[in-house]
Amino acid sequence: AMSKACGRELPYKSAPRREGDIAELYADPKFAKDFLGWTAVLGVDEMCQDTWRWQSGNPNGYKN
Repeated sequence: AMSKACGRELPYKSAPRREGDIAELYADPKFAKDFLGWTAVLGVDEMCQDTWRWQSGNPNGYKN
């Protein structure tokens, strides 16, 4: 999704888990809906597009 958002193939390599890395992670969005009254309306592609847009416009992060 990030390659699609930035318009180029991003290099990566698969490697074994490091010590301290978790094996699996799950999330249940029902909690956010029940507790906060919030439901996501966008998906991973949109998240990556927004992240890339922000980072491109703010290459130093929050520093000026």
